[in-house]
Amino acid sequence: MERIGSNQLYVGVIMFILGSAPLFELGLKAQQNAWLAMFVGALAGLVLTVMYLHLHHRAPEAGFTELYRLHFGLWLGSGIAFIHGMEQAYEAMRLVRDYGELTALTLLENTPIWLTNLVVCILAGYTVAKGVEVLFRVIELLFPIAFISYCVLAVMLYMNKLPDWHRLFPLVPLSTIVKAAIPDIMVFPYGQIVSFLAIWHCVKDKHKVTKISIVAYLSVMLMLVYGNLMIMAVLGPQLSAAATIPLLEVVQLIRLGGFLERLDIVATLLLFLGLYVKLSILFLAAVLLLQPLLHCSRAVCAWIVGTIMYFASFWERNQTVHTAIGLDFTLKMVLIFQLGIPVIMLVIGLRRKAKQKLKQQKEHIEPAH
Repeated sequence: MERIGSNQLYVGVIMFILGSAPLFELGLKAQQNAWLAMFVGALAGLVLTVMYLHLHHRAPEAGFTELYRLHFGLWLGSGIAFIHGMEQAYEAMRLVRDYGELTALTLLENTPIWLTNLVVCILAGYTVAKGVEVLFRVIELLFPIAFISYCVLAVMLYMNKLPDWHRLFPLVPLSTIVKAAIPDIMVFPYGQIVSFLAIWHCVKDKHKVTKISIVAYLSVMLMLVYGNLMIMAVLGPQLSAAATIPLLEVVQLIRLGGFLERLDIVATLLLFLGLYVKLSILFLAAVLLLQPLLHCSRAVCAWIVGTIMYFASFWERNQTVHTAIGLDFTLKMVLIFQLGIPVIMLVIGLRRKAKQKLKQQKEHIEPAH
């Protein structure tokens, strides 16, 4: 079986949750307090993460499909695994479309989107076909680049004296912040860590899975809350809401020494890295869910899923429709897999444990008589 180390798990969780989140200024329903909505959403996502880790520890060597079968039986579990595998492929497909749209918007305006989508599907498909170890080695190489670059950009914002902390006030009512955070921010990006139920069984040190995953989650939570706060402090709620990609708007304002500017290219490349990692892990989770059901090799399954993803990425007419579906239909649909089904699994497990405990008590009492 393929194995990944604790460090690879740590950077994998961070890069996955970070992923495409910098494309958006999340929590704008809370206006200037969007960063507080990010924090509240992260706390709700942390509860989900603890639940997923609990489900994983019931069968640490079991993959995602096996977990479904363990809780729901062979046929129903296999059916749920198939639907969830297609849902993971759907989420990955949306990132393929994001990749194409971002490329056309920023770097390669004259390159047809079908070509960009094809290239990214081939790259991600090749990585996934090579397996879990190869993917997480790639992520391990990309993490220092992304982390250092984001830190440098944050320092440059201070050097330019761009943040204005008055833009973060006044505070809106707590109910508004909670409504902005739950379920939207809880679901995206934090709840997407449910995909790691397909990967946690590959970690070498099983006893470190919970600790490393929680520490990584808290690390990326702080990064996202701080990033959201900085964007709001620089642009304010009105400009943040109007900007197509708020992060690029912020970075374009950086000017140092009259010669260092146009750093939006750096920010764009960082967005590409994040999209690639999240796309690849969602793609991998889809393949790991579907492969035991299709009874084929991982490579064959990867190319089948990749082909479906590629053609499905053109289903939405334009970026406006793509975004609208993502903010409405997709956020509601994924709640089934991030919250609904895991809660049912948790209840099933607790009920079985209670029955087993009751049976043991009866067996203990009978010999006494």
